[in-house]
Order: sequence, then structure tokens, then C-alpha cells
Amino acid sequence: MTVFIRPEFTPGTLPTFNGYHLQIFASGRAKVSLQMLTNNKKKEFYTALPKRDRDGLRRQKARSLTDLPDHYAALDQLLSAHPDSKVFRLHAKGDNNATADNAHVIASLEQATLWLVMSGVVHQWGLTTMLVHVLLQGKGKRKGEASIFNEYAPTQDHDWQDATFEMVDYAKGLREGSASTALPTAPKAPLSKVAPPPSYMIPQPTQKAEPRVQPTPVETDYVSDDPCDDPILFAELLHDSEEETFPEQQENQPWKTTSKGQSTLYGTDGLRAQLLG
Repeated sequence: MTVFIRPEFTPGTLPTFNGYHLQIFASGRAKVSLQMLTNNKKKEFYTALPKRDRDGLRRQKARSLTDLPDHYAALDQLLSAHPDSKVFRLHAKGDNNATADNAHVIASLEQATLWLVMSGVVHQWGLTTMLVHVLLQGKGKRKGEASIFNEYAPTQDHDWQDATFEMVDYAKGLREGSASTALPTAPKAPLSKVAPPPSYMIPQPTQKAEPRVQPTPVETDYVSDDPCDDPILFAELLHDSEEETFPEQQENQPWKTTSKGQSTLYGTDGLRAQLLG
């Protein structure tokens, strides 16, 4: 017969432990390890988040409410104050069916807080939004992942009474390193394949380009087309002297020439005499 009320979480047994360890893994699971006083042994329990967590809680409540009225009253109060919260059940290590009806974990993303409820004793753990997100997603590998949060709550810090722990109280808090690199990223919204609606643009009239204005040429220096109007030409024009007239030579008239540098005219007879000496 399955025992749903685990003796480890009963009010008479809890004080026999020397506190407990709370761990959160990159895989999205949490572990509660009750520290025994002798031989450094532990009683380990893992969390599991049902797909319909409230339905699972109702089934547990139906079978164990009579024996655990304070425990379920504390759960109802937390869920009423934080409706976004999720309820995790606890089961013994190595046996997923060994569920503890007297121990639950509640996590709220809005409050970035985890509550560990054990037979009506409530321990509130202040976390970061990222840690709660990892815990709620629960999509990492189950084995081989180091813890990203690991804190120890010794008995002297709470005496198994209601207690609150904040980030400033932790020895380490969020653990960085190889474990933090395995943290899942926030899901991205899928790209829509629907074509965007057509944009209705009001057609604007085409503006006509204004005609260019040709610049008016400005004469900076006056040059006349008629050189006679030039003032430098106002003086009287110089005229060539009259050409000297020469008598025309008849065809039967012997040629007369002059020697170079002399003005003596030579006819044919004179040239012959000049050559013969």
C-alpha cells in the first residue's frame, strides 16, 4: 500500500533533521535534501510539475485533507493570494510514485518567490525571476546538470517554524559558471506567415518642375562689331602712294635689263659686249 503521508515531513520527525538543502537545477527541477544528524546522510526529494497542477492538488487534498487540515489550509491561502502560482508535488528520489501529500512547493513568477510547505510549516524563499522561470519551464536535461541555486537552511535559522529567506541572506545565491550557460532562453514568438495587410497610400499629385530662368547676359566690356567704330580708328586712314607707271614693252623690242646693284640698262648687244669683254 502506497504511503502518501511521508514520515520525513511530519511535525514529529522534522526536528530530527539538521536543516535541509534547497537546490534548483538548470533542468528545471528542484530538490529538497533533509540533512540527517548522523553520518552526513540525506533524505532527498525531487519536485515535479503536473500539466494540470490544480487538478493533481485536488486529488491529493481529497485523500489527505482529514489528516492534514493545516497543510492544505496553508496551500489554499498561498494560492488565493498568488493566483499565478504553480503547485509542484514532491516525490522520493528514485521513485516517482512515492508522492508526499504533506509536502509541496509553490512558485510564483510574478513574485519571484518559492514557498516550501511541509505539514503546514511555510518557508518562503525569495528568488530571481530567471530562477523561477527555469523552474516553471522544466525543459532541461534530467541528468548531468549542475545546480544553479543551492542554499542550506540549518535548523537554528528556523527551528522548523514559518520563516522567510531573502537573496541577501544566501551564501551564494545564483551560481554562475558552466551551469548557468545551460539555462534555457526565453521562448520567442513564432514568425507569422500571414502576409501583411496592404498599405493604402493616398496618391499625391505630381508636381511639375518650374521652368528654369535663363540668366540675362551682362556685357562687362563693350566690343563693337564694326572696327571702323573703334575710337582708335577715328584718325584719317593712310593712303598708299600712287603706283609708278612703266611703259609697256613691245613684242619686237629687245629686252633691257639692269645689272644687280646698278641702274644701267643693258640690251642684247650690251650684254654680249659685257661678256666678250
